Amino acid sequence: MRRIHVLNPAAGKGHDPAFLDGIVPEGDEIYTTTGIGDAERYIASVCAEDHGEISFVVYGGDGTLNEAVNGILKADAGDRAVLSVVPSGTGNDFVRTVSAFEGETRVDAVKYNGRYAVNIINMGFDCSVVDKTQKYKTMPAVSGSMAYIMGVADVLFHRLGEKWQIELEDEAGEREILRGEYLLCLIANGQYYGGGFRPAPAASLTDGLLDVLIVSKVSRVTFVRLVSDYRKGTHIDENGEVVERFRKFVTYRRAKKVKVTGLGFLCADGEIEPTPSIEAEIVPNALRVLPLSSGSGTEKEKAPADDPAAV
Repeated sequence: MRRIHVLNPAAGKGHDPAFLDGIVPEGDEIYTTTGIGDAERYIASVCAEDHGEISFVVYGGDGTLNEAVNGILKADAGDRAVLSVVPSGTGNDFVRTVSAFEGETRVDAVKYNGRYAVNIINMGFDCSVVDKTQKYKTMPAVSGSMAYIMGVADVLFHRLGEKWQIELEDEAGEREILRGEYLLCLIANGQYYGGGFRPAPAASLTDGLLDVLIVSKVSRVTFVRLVSDYRKGTHIDENGEVVERFRKFVTYRRAKKVKVTGLGFLCADGEIEPTPSIEAEIVPNALRVLPLSSGSGTEKEKAPADDPAAV
């Protein structure tokens, strides 16, 4: 199988492409991206030209991973491209869920507004936090998780809550419409975001469903009091139910389709996009994913150590 190592040198705090010397096996190819969107363009072009099986080993964070996913799926290559990730970005959250897999696994993707996501799409408070996190992560000695916490603190000083309409459609085709002022909403395929926060602990990459978490507007005091449980994922129990102390303001659903209107921005796999609305649906078994520990390339491969969250 043809194997291509795709490196984003700007991921995290930046990486010298020379670190791949002596790591990449003889006969493998290396491509270094040149800017935002380049990984997506390159991978799509390779998949369009080569109709055989291709292994892409991507070195970057969740944003680089998102580009790889879009490159593969927009080229209709989900059945023949195998994706592996060397976590070397700020959050590296998708890998936290994938690391539990043994061997190659078919995972779901989320199709939304003409694009794809593979981990989490979030709106509202979280989207604002990501914007602030981009600023803090450039500071020396600030890890991805710490940058996210600093972003949370920053956003808390501003007005909280946005008015949205949220439409959910479940497995049986039943629809539910929610209207109100909300703090945040996320559409989850994976379990983690923000450098280790676990907002959707019951989410599965292989169940053919979206896990939707909706938080009503709450006071700053309430937010600060409960954010630790939210980070650990203990706001949802082992059965996928909201625990009692969160039930007044947290709604957790599983759905096939989700529509949210009244937005200004959304954040897909860590990348912010302006949009007034989102229509999202699950795409079951969309991608072939192979964890590095399962032999995607070489046992020598590892993430550049700029983030203690990297694994």
